[in-house]
Amino acid sequence: MESATETPAVSPAGSATETLEEPSTGSAAGTLRLSLLGPVDAHRGGTPVKLGGPKPRTVLAALLLARGRVVSDTRLTALLWGDHPPATCPAQLHTYASRVRHLLGPGVAVERRRPGYLIRLPEQGVRIDLLEFQERAARGAEALTAGDPVTAAGELRRALAVWRGVALGGVCDPLADAERDRLEEERLVTLERRIDADLELGRHTALIPELIALIAADPLREGLRGQLMTALYRAGRQADALAAYRAARATLAAELGLEPSAELRRLQQALLTGHPSLLPRTARRTAGGTDGSTRAQTGGYARTQAGGSVRTAAQAGRSARAGTKAPPTPKLVPPTARPTPHPSPPPGPPRAATDPLRPAELLPAPADFTGRDQEVIRLGTALTGGRPRRPGQAVHVVTGMPGIGKTAVALQAAHRVKRSYPDGQIHLDLRGSGPDPLDPADALGELLRLVGVPAHRVPAALDDRARAWRTRTADSRLLLVLDDAADERRVRPLLPVTDGCAVLITSRSGLYALEGVSRTVLAPLPPRDARTLFGRLAGPSRTDSEPAAAAAVVDACAGLPLALRIAGAKIAARPHWPLSRYADRLTDPGRTLAELVVADLSLRDRLTEAYGRLGPAARRALRFQSALGPHPVDPGMAAGPLGLGAEEADELLADLAAAHWAEVVRRPGGHAYRLHPLVRLFAHGMLAAEEGTVPSVLPVRASWERTRTDDTA
Repeated sequence: MESATETPAVSPAGSATETLEEPSTGSAAGTLRLSLLGPVDAHRGGTPVKLGGPKPRTVLAALLLARGRVVSDTRLTALLWGDHPPATCPAQLHTYASRVRHLLGPGVAVERRRPGYLIRLPEQGVRIDLLEFQERAARGAEALTAGDPVTAAGELRRALAVWRGVALGGVCDPLADAERDRLEEERLVTLERRIDADLELGRHTALIPELIALIAADPLREGLRGQLMTALYRAGRQADALAAYRAARATLAAELGLEPSAELRRLQQALLTGHPSLLPRTARRTAGGTDGSTRAQTGGYARTQAGGSVRTAAQAGRSARAGTKAPPTPKLVPPTARPTPHPSPPPGPPRAATDPLRPAELLPAPADFTGRDQEVIRLGTALTGGRPRRPGQAVHVVTGMPGIGKTAVALQAAHRVKRSYPDGQIHLDLRGSGPDPLDPADALGELLRLVGVPAHRVPAALDDRARAWRTRTADSRLLLVLDDAADERRVRPLLPVTDGCAVLITSRSGLYALEGVSRTVLAPLPPRDARTLFGRLAGPSRTDSEPAAAAAVVDACAGLPLALRIAGAKIAARPHWPLSRYADRLTDPGRTLAELVVADLSLRDRLTEAYGRLGPAARRALRFQSALGPHPVDPGMAAGPLGLGAEEADELLADLAAAHWAEVVRRPGGHAYRLHPLVRLFAHGMLAAEEGTVPSVLPVRASWERTRTDDTA
């Protein structure tokens, strides 16, 4: 395929030139603005120019992208019709070129220059958004290189504001395929430079949510990963910065089979050592570039309240216990360049030397924890003041269906932030999913004991215990993990009201009546993470030797961490079994739940416990929905089998979704409800046991990966 070729301009009288420009009838009514960075369109004096369909837009865009060079007939033909041009394509090319000139009006020339066409624009009165973007981006890059981040951030932000959507919208596919990636790369490079400028200006805390969203959209872009690591580090979240590196490494390995780039690996080493290069340039100059001083920017250090000086958490703890003031540490960064203070609350008052040891009750996080990196990072932000319930206090609920891994995520997040809570970390199992939930009075008695109240001084009444708990935790910086909460009534008395505490709750219920909390709803693991977790549990040699069988097991587990853990443990315990043997048993709908049992782990038992906590009407709705197929069910479809009206059926299905037994699927003009495949198998069995008959008009089983991406929703 020919590309645009340089052709010297020749006189209109020359044989090689046919000018399509009509005589000018007067001055333009206003500035002509031509847009490529979004839908391809034109405006004259603010009034849209009706360009027509994709083909004239493609001709206009191709000529503008050529920047005054000739675009050959061969290339234009390929951009308009691909590999199947019509016999009349030369005549149609001439028609489209003439139409473009006519639509753009006087002063714009579309010339026939063999072997193709070119466009000539007047020197004034025409603005092209691509040129405006590139000029501003170049000025911003120069300012950033020159050490002027204020100017750079402004120019780069204005350059990005020129974009109105996906570039080259409305053109024929061949042109979009040929040029869109190049333009998008220019945009992303400019975006990364703007983020670099913002990092230099100390805006790292505000950048973290933006970077998380950008990485979710483009997970293989290492530049964004490195910027997120830097922003987290400068915000005092060294552990989260290292977690972001691990997430980058896992993604690159899974998607491309590659290790992170040398630059990203060097950044990881800098994070581990607190290298001065992690500071903004102004801070590095002030700090003198010594490793020892710059380590005070990491999450392992806590800032004092006065003067912006820093000291280690260990130093702070020793000084507080001794009742003495720690020696000041010299300031590292001037106020204008100092990173945003760590979001953890300020230190509480000194404690007496006779105070009991601070509780450290957290259970260990699972060593084979896989995926959920974005959720853990968001939890870290929430638990250190990102979305507080009251000033300085964070209350966050992790919720989802049985076996989804709520406790594992909560523990992973709690260990990441525990240094922000030097007065202690408590894990309390509320036993909410079992037959005997922990009574709030008993829970408060245990909490008071853990913070050092002698048993004989614990009040007897619930209200008195709640007051004692609030008094004891006043002015404390305590992290409280309430695991497996049954309902709001059993949680409210346990919430401290002090400014410095944080509470992380796991519950199968979303605890939606609990005031002022933020929530993380866990979905099944995506296929890539599910495969990784199963491989770690079963052993990579087993899964690599039988990839088809491994894929079948992972699909049968449908992204549910408990099911994957059970399956992996059974495979590891049976090294003499071919993996295909277990895959055949697991993928038989009549045996699936029976196969998901190992030692004290049973998916059926976990589901049965949760099922027993549903009301009779909700259980009946769950049973009958299981007979309606693996795809989303709208309320009208469920109303008939349930013997209810559509509105009543919708209420019941909405209750199931709130309890995470079903997933809400949004559709144009409405919504539907879909059961997780393993929930559907369980409910189908309960339908047979409790109703005495099982409709068999639809399949009992369907591929998890196929139904979760099916376009029927």
